[in-house]
Amino acid sequence: MTTDLAEAERRRAARRRRLQQRQTLIFGILITALLAVLLVSAAVWGRVIPSPFARPFSSPEPTDAASASVPCPPANALPAPFGEITANVYNATDQSGLAARTAGGLAQYGIVISQEANYGGSFEGVANIVSGARGLQAAYTVAQLIPGSTVTLDGREDATIDVVLGGAFSEIPEPESNPVDPEEPLAPPPGCTPVTVPSDDPVDEAADEEAAED
Repeated sequence: MTTDLAEAERRRAARRRRLQQRQTLIFGILITALLAVLLVSAAVWGRVIPSPFARPFSSPEPTDAASASVPCPPANALPAPFGEITANVYNATDQSGLAARTAGGLAQYGIVISQEANYGGSFEGVANIVSGARGLQAAYTVAQLIPGSTVTLDGREDATIDVVLGGAFSEIPEPESNPVDPEEPLAPPPGCTPVTVPSDDPVDEAADEEAAED
C-alpha cells in the first residue's frame, strides 16, 4: 500500500512538473512575441524603420494650366498718378518696423497708405503686390518702384493694392531717383494673362444692374 501511494505521488509530481514546464514555455513565447511587437512598433513610431503600411504620397507635376498665372497690366495703360493709388503695406519678414519705413517711402511719392501691419505668413521674394482687376494699373506702377517685385491678382472689387514685403526687399528709392516714366506705358511681363478691367466703379455698376432689372 505504501509503495502504491508513493508511486501515485511520484506520478502526480511528474505531471505537475510537465504542466509547469508547458506553461512556462507558452508564457515565454507569448511574452517574447509581445516584446518583439512592442520593439517593432517603437521603431516604426520613431521612424527607425519604415512602416509596412505607409505609402509614399505623390502628386502630379504642375501643368501650365494649373500654375498660377501673372495678370497683365491694362493694355497700353500709362502709370497711375501716385496720388490716386491707395496701398496697404505688410511686413512678411522678421525685420521690425519694415512696413512702417516702406509705407513712409511710398508716401513720399504721394501714395495714400491705408494701413501698415505684419503679414500673417512669410515671403522670401522681394515683394508681392496684390490687387484686384481695378487695381492692376496701380499695382504695376508701384512695381516699378520695387524692382524684382511680382504682381498677383485676387478677387477684390476696389483699386486698393497690398504691398507684401519679402526677405529680399531692401528699400523704396528716393523720389529724386523716381524710376517711373509717366509717359511710358506699363510693360506686360512675359507670359502674363490678360485681365478684363471693369470700366466703372462697383457702386455705379451695381446701380446700373438694378436699373437694368427695373
